[in-house]
Amino acid sequence: MRTLVFLLFLGAICIYALYRGGGPERWVACIVIAMVVLDPAVHMFTPLGYATLDPGHLVIDLAGWLGLLAVALRANRFWPLWVVSLQTIALVAHATRMLDVTIHPKAYMIMQIASSYPLLALLLLGTICHQKRLKAIGIDRSWRN
Repeated sequence: MRTLVFLLFLGAICIYALYRGGGPERWVACIVIAMVVLDPAVHMFTPLGYATLDPGHLVIDLAGWLGLLAVALRANRFWPLWVVSLQTIALVAHATRMLDVTIHPKAYMIMQIASSYPLLALLLLGTICHQKRLKAIGIDRSWRN
């Protein structure tokens, strides 16, 4: 049930960002969608588990982090930096699992997925703020020079 709620939340916010957002909002939506779509592909090769390091999710999370960082460094917005910070938590989870094998599997799982909801909330907030700036000013520059 939790997965279904998350996927509905993700779908609604990403569709909104793709149709109503500026460049940064669209890019973040695409990155998030790609990460979610790649997840089942990873499980075709590695089983889902949190007792050991999950190399498939490490690759997905690292690629997502790099994409989000590129958007944050170029965007004319503040919220993508917060999104990168949230994605960093997932990378810290993998690093923690690599460094300390005694970490509880549930803690590893929570660190990997807990930041997903606030990340989507920031994407929604960023898209709403973009729409407000468009309405108030008429333009909203997406990228820095």
